[in-house]
Amino acid sequence: MISLGVDVGGTNTDIILGGLESGVVVHKLPSTKDDPARATVQGTLEICELAAISPGDIELVLHGTTVATNALLEHDGGRTGMLTTEGFRDIIHIGRHQRPHNFSLMQDIPYQRWPLVERKHRKAVPERIVPPGEVAIPLDEERTVEAIRELRDWGVESVCVCFLFSFLNPSHEQRAGELIAEHFPEAEVSLSHEVIAQFREFERFTTTAVNAYLKPRVRRYLERLERGWRDAGVRCPIHVMQSNGGVAAIAEAASRAVNVLLSGPAAGVIAGRHVGRANGHEQLITLDIGGTSADISVIPGRLLELNPRDSAMGGYPILSPKLDVTAIGAGGGSIAWRDVGGAFNVGPRSAGADPGPACYGRGGTEPTVTDAHVVLGRIDPANFLAGRLPLDAGAARAAVERIAGEFGMGAEEAALAILAIVNANMVREVRVHSIRRGYDPRECALVAFGGAGPLHACEIAAELEIPTILLPPAPGITSAMGLLATDLKYDNVRTVGRMLDEADRDELEASFAAMEDELRARLEGHAGLTPVLRREAACRYAGQGYELAASCDELGDDWRRQIAESFHRQHHHEYGFEFRGDPIEIINLRVTATAEISTRPHTAVAEGGLDASEALTGMTEMVFPGAGGPRRESVAAYARDRLRAGNRLPGPAVVHEMDSTVVISPGWTGDVRPDGTIRLTTTEETSR
Repeated sequence: MISLGVDVGGTNTDIILGGLESGVVVHKLPSTKDDPARATVQGTLEICELAAISPGDIELVLHGTTVATNALLEHDGGRTGMLTTEGFRDIIHIGRHQRPHNFSLMQDIPYQRWPLVERKHRKAVPERIVPPGEVAIPLDEERTVEAIRELRDWGVESVCVCFLFSFLNPSHEQRAGELIAEHFPEAEVSLSHEVIAQFREFERFTTTAVNAYLKPRVRRYLERLERGWRDAGVRCPIHVMQSNGGVAAIAEAASRAVNVLLSGPAAGVIAGRHVGRANGHEQLITLDIGGTSADISVIPGRLLELNPRDSAMGGYPILSPKLDVTAIGAGGGSIAWRDVGGAFNVGPRSAGADPGPACYGRGGTEPTVTDAHVVLGRIDPANFLAGRLPLDAGAARAAVERIAGEFGMGAEEAALAILAIVNANMVREVRVHSIRRGYDPRECALVAFGGAGPLHACEIAAELEIPTILLPPAPGITSAMGLLATDLKYDNVRTVGRMLDEADRDELEASFAAMEDELRARLEGHAGLTPVLRREAACRYAGQGYELAASCDELGDDWRRQIAESFHRQHHHEYGFEFRGDPIEIINLRVTATAEISTRPHTAVAEGGLDASEALTGMTEMVFPGAGGPRRESVAAYARDRLRAGNRLPGPAVVHEMDSTVVISPGWTGDVRPDGTIRLTTTEETSR
């Protein structure tokens, strides 16, 4: 199957074609911030020309996007209205009164400073459902219609409906949805029981409001993108990467916009796992460094999901399933600056794609991480993007010299300081997501990718004492490759709220069966696919404020003990202890439907011996930190497309390729793997 993977980032749009007889073809071009769909369609035509195929030959399109993420973080969604239960108009403003910084008297709480729904657009109507789903106050349809018309007259684009306990009985929300369709048919509609049928009204309301806020922007983008692809001759199904690590049909993604918030980063995590498994590593740390940010994830033998209680984006709590990946403002475009206290900082502000780093020659003058690499000789100005974007080394040095002058440094010393600071920022974030959570980085392999990942990998791994680094082929396109390694995946979550000892098996089975039927209905448009269904129960010890997943697959006659044992094991794995005598509550049920839709991306290089001289292009000078200051060394330079499996690359060395540059620091040695991955190990480890 010829598959197209497209990952749109803040700086570049990365494209990969898989399933070709010749292997994979990769392409990269600058993102068009005013309309990301334009670069995507243009890049599709260009890569088809490179592969000598027509757009009509593509059989599957998989897309990762940051449109939803950017819309939320930049507060650029649609004007949103809300219908909610009378008396609960301010739930999404009040929140839980949790302060982001306990001891700060001056702080911004995002959902209060930048409300997703303005207070005048929140309409409370008489209705009330109480557990276990009984109607205490019928929905006042006259007041509801009046509220809908007011929202329409105020120019609202999208309406979310958030009633209390609708996850137990959705009838009022369903009726409100029908009334919106009748009296305000042009509005986008988000019903909370359809977006996320879970308890915790603040988080459920906010998740639904985020979905409504993003829906107009995401739908317009995806419709424009689909139209552009169709006009270009692409006729195959189009799927969009979701935050949970799977893809969904483009219509599904447009309807459930909140589920694509981590679309791009999730693809990188899937790609990192694919590269690790192909090279015999299950415990991984993925580090995707692009032009704007660095995405970090820990894979301790399995994909981790964010715990719902800690799951937020831009300060807004979001309950929908998401892979555990975090992003910080550390990338090739991160700007170096001096703060009011006189300290040296790098990021999170970025030069982006336009004007970009000073070395791009597009008018940028501020010093960036990329400029520092050029000054230190780590990026060859003549070979950047295979020569398609020659860099201005003089402009890079001039920019770095400006920040150097503020600190009384030389240009090379300042460039090393820029890299040391941005590396320290990433090391700190990796530690937060590994050591502080009980995972030892020394037991993991670091999978570094993105355009800048291989430039920083050795120094970051050395700080974390990580013994092995994996640098995939075409690292700047790796997230796009992850799209080709993913599956169709839908989740369904429902709150039940039962003590395990009092739970009724038939009732649980009926809930699971109903959820599975809903997922099968969402999969109806995918003929020929056989989904794999996985059942889980989110459990907790009675009185706890958080839940952990316990497997509910293949429950036998002793089903209560099976669920309890699964939960105890999970609790011990996460926290190092369990309370076997304590009663257990089942809070939520979850069913995940997964179906394989694409061929896995396969890359391979010809066999060769240890000698890599056939790939040697010459010697170049590079600057490394030394005890007495910057130390200049002559290093071997290699062309990655000429490397062969088995080649050994002793550091210091540099490997050039179209979309990235690999820097092998002193003390590290590289070995080329059969799939083209460069595996780096410390010289001491290699000698063993």
